Amino acid sequence: MLSLLAELKDHNLSIWLQDGGLELSFGAQAPDAALIAKLKSNKTQLMDYLEAKAVFSKDAFNTLPELNRYPLSFAQERLLFIERLESGTSAYHIPFLVRLSEHTELTHLANALSIVLDRHQVLRSVYRQDEQGHDYQEVLSASIDIAPSSVADLAALNSAVKKAISTPFNLADEPMFKVCCWTLGAERYVLFMWHHIAFDGWSTEIFMRELHQAYFMLASGKTPELPTLELQYKDYAKWQREYLSGDTLTTLLAHWTEALSGAEQLELHSPLPRPKEYQYRGADHRIHLGKERSEALKTIAKKQQTSLYVVLLSSWALTLQATSGQSDLVIGTPSDNRHLSQTQNLIGFLVNSLALPVHIDNALDFNALVQQVHQTLKAAKAHQDLPFDKLVDALKLQRDPSRHPLFQMMFSLEQFKNNSDDNSQQLFTPVDESQIKALHKVAKFDISLLLQNGDEEVFGDINYATALFPSDWIATLAERFINIIDQVIARTAQPLAKVALQNKLETDTLRTWHDNAELFASDTDLASIVEQHVASHPEHTAILTSSGDALSYAELNGKANALANHIIAQHPKAQAGLLPADTPIALYFSRSSEMLIAMLAVLKAGGAYVPVSPDYPEARV
Repeated sequence: MLSLLAELKDHNLSIWLQDGGLELSFGAQAPDAALIAKLKSNKTQLMDYLEAKAVFSKDAFNTLPELNRYPLSFAQERLLFIERLESGTSAYHIPFLVRLSEHTELTHLANALSIVLDRHQVLRSVYRQDEQGHDYQEVLSASIDIAPSSVADLAALNSAVKKAISTPFNLADEPMFKVCCWTLGAERYVLFMWHHIAFDGWSTEIFMRELHQAYFMLASGKTPELPTLELQYKDYAKWQREYLSGDTLTTLLAHWTEALSGAEQLELHSPLPRPKEYQYRGADHRIHLGKERSEALKTIAKKQQTSLYVVLLSSWALTLQATSGQSDLVIGTPSDNRHLSQTQNLIGFLVNSLALPVHIDNALDFNALVQQVHQTLKAAKAHQDLPFDKLVDALKLQRDPSRHPLFQMMFSLEQFKNNSDDNSQQLFTPVDESQIKALHKVAKFDISLLLQNGDEEVFGDINYATALFPSDWIATLAERFINIIDQVIARTAQPLAKVALQNKLETDTLRTWHDNAELFASDTDLASIVEQHVASHPEHTAILTSSGDALSYAELNGKANALANHIIAQHPKAQAGLLPADTPIALYFSRSSEMLIAMLAVLKAGGAYVPVSPDYPEARV
């Protein structure tokens, strides 16, 4: 019966029991003959069902819980999974703390908020499971009541705000929007907080615009009239599932699986070990590019006929390559995903994460890298409809609870909005962003470079997971990013291999490390020198990797001897326990302790090592 009733509702029909029979209500268009025939053939069962559910009015039919269950979008599914996995988390809360203006009346503000809440059903939707364990969202009735609490001082206010932000939403029973209010002397503070499952960055502007419109209409004694929404978020979620099927889904999957085939995890060699499960604790490192540097980057973008976004992303990719030593990167970036006109004024979680593959060829120059990234971003935007989670499933990536799938680095650039204009018509003034960040320290990714294009300069934050990176390590990363920007501004046409990847402190440190030259006898080879060091200091550290692994000289020598003996035993030209002088031996290694062991082993065997990088093109290998 439920499927038949759902079909009626889809056709804007209502049915209920009245005076012992069935009453049917419809709009301007009458139901077709086929649907009437279904009703007649199922009349007895239908009446029994409606009686059991006490459906004796049109309103009772329209509020029947079973008919108000809607599918989740793919992005909502992912957040709901994380919420359940973490047993509730504040990582996906979106807080916005404001100080109310003197003229703002709480009654009008509460009523205006209720209007916006009533208008956008996703803000009062809850997320539950049916008897078969399937997730669905259901729209509830809700209104806003603002009850101020008094705090003694700023420390007490911060404590109250922090507690409110860190308290998880009950996604199964309460709206996805909360309002808290505190008074501190004559000042009044209000915290608006949304859950990301029902909200995104684009939604903020819609919410604030409609809130102000509704408030000032109420304050002037008028009935608020806002433009009719073309659809609700639940309609978008249903459309998304119907749209992403057949040829459309095949085309999208084909693009992304080809673009990301062979994608590798990025390893930044942090001094801190990665926890077995990802920790959402985070911090921010403020970064300023300055007016002159920002203008130079904009000039590059203009000459390359691309955006500042692409130039900054290319610079960030170079920074990650310099830090990791990897030339093939995958960097995440948010996409608003609102190219459909019906979604322009819709509050909800529509933003999608795009995984951008970037290959850095050190033989090319920065201009070529910018053009490559430009084309990559263009193709990604053309295929942005594929939800990130569908992509992860298609790539059959092994799930790792310690890291975000596919990429761990996020990049974004937004246009800075100055909200200080015309305070006379503002209901409130946002509290400084740094205060909120100090109270809500989260990191959804290992590292996120979150930049804003301001009136004077580009600025922003490096947001990072504190369980993975110490603050001084991030400070060095920020310096390296700015140093690389300066390098490419000065010489955009030079090969990337010549870009100095270290900042001044790192360069000075390297010079100090290498200012220890010693003279050795010209008739002594390197292998013999290592043997001498083994004899005198076997326990001293010979190799120390960025991951913290160490080999003593005795261990290094033992591994090299074993490999040298194996090379001699396997080589067809070996004679008298040695290779013919300068016999070439190819070493196919990335930079690692194993590479150094192999180099020493070849020398001990009497040969000459020939390094072959896995990053070389296949034809060159």
